[in-house]
Amino acid sequence: MSEMTETQQGHEARDVREPAAGPLLPRWFKVAFYGTLGPFSLFALVYIAQSLYVQQVMTSAVAVLKGDVAGQLSDLSAPQAQAAVDVLKRHPVRAFLYCNQELLQSEEGDPRMARALALRKAIAWGTTSTRRDTIRSVLAGMTDAGFVEADVLDDQVKGILEGMIEERRASPEMTYAEQRITDVLVWLADGAVTRPTGVEKRRLGSLLAQYEKKAFVGEEAEALIALGAEWSGSSDAAAAQAAERFPEMLAGERSELPPEAAEFCAQRADHWEDMYHQGMLFLAEAGKAALQEALAGGRRVDHPHVYQYISLLGSRFDDLRSSASEGVWLLRHNYFCVRFLSYFASKTAINPVMAVETIRLTREEHEREMRHANARRMRECVQLLGRVGVDYVRNRDDYPLPQADDADEYVRKYVVHALEVLTDDERVGDLAQQALAAITEADSASPAGHSLTAQ
Repeated sequence: MSEMTETQQGHEARDVREPAAGPLLPRWFKVAFYGTLGPFSLFALVYIAQSLYVQQVMTSAVAVLKGDVAGQLSDLSAPQAQAAVDVLKRHPVRAFLYCNQELLQSEEGDPRMARALALRKAIAWGTTSTRRDTIRSVLAGMTDAGFVEADVLDDQVKGILEGMIEERRASPEMTYAEQRITDVLVWLADGAVTRPTGVEKRRLGSLLAQYEKKAFVGEEAEALIALGAEWSGSSDAAAAQAAERFPEMLAGERSELPPEAAEFCAQRADHWEDMYHQGMLFLAEAGKAALQEALAGGRRVDHPHVYQYISLLGSRFDDLRSSASEGVWLLRHNYFCVRFLSYFASKTAINPVMAVETIRLTREEHEREMRHANARRMRECVQLLGRVGVDYVRNRDDYPLPQADDADEYVRKYVVHALEVLTDDERVGDLAQQALAAITEADSASPAGHSLTAQ
């Protein structure tokens, strides 16, 4: 037969197949890979499920102790409270962190405190709105150079200004800027008889901005709206009267609570703040119990959490500070606990950059709150440093510091020297002197060659 045509040759070529190369991966590799991946995946799923379960039960336990608007446990010895504490003790380190994180949250984020803050603002709204409108009227009648029209400063306006001046002068913590604003108010209350310097309108505008800051916003506005809905049409006349005024206040209008309604609101604000306070104390006690359980079991607490815990010593609640102080004392053998106590005790001033304006506070108000918290924390830390110093002198072997040969120098640096620097501080000087005297007394009974206070 004749030779194959080109078309037939093409078909023949397409029928040719490459020889088989075998499996891409050897069988032994597949068996090893899937044999390892399967158990690992199963372990990961079990671990994630367990973590989610632990998170859920601990969140529920914290919520029980914290309470809410509907109610609060009356005592930590109640069966429901003890059950929650027992749940937390099963995971002591996590429980310690959960409780601390809840304690470190801002107060206005709690619905009970949001209601308390909103009601206190509503009680003061009559004075606040009157002063705000007065400043507005004065600014409207003032030129850019500071000259005031003759009919602006009548007797009523002067009376309101004098009340503002008296209140501001009664504050021992006026800043330089606040003092300059007070000077403008005095000038206006005297009738603005002297020539203005040109800064009066700017300073008065700054004061107006502070009063406008006192409007209902955020959680406080939501709380007042909820209270207005609850009390509207109430059989309690005082509650109904308060609910009638709330819409005007929310709109920023001039309004004032009747005396009966103001008294009722004050009682309810005290009630909700007491509930919040009690819940925070229960959390502090539960956190301390969890910490004690963790230390007894030889569990480790990381230094960032020690730092956070010591920061609780600035709380405005005395019993909460006392509870946290007892917890910090349990951590006294922790290397970082002594260092952080020394740091907070020596932190004599706050960073003003951190005192930023918030949704509720002006920068000056925030800075004032930070200073107060810092002063409270300093006093607690100084007392604890004194106790640690005495305890170290009497029980040196209980302090496993990283460098045993330098243990005395370490305590001398972070305890004794820190206290010596603070002896002249007007806030903690008395406590620092008492602490140093106690350490010196303990030193006198210690073996020779181990004195902390010897020069």
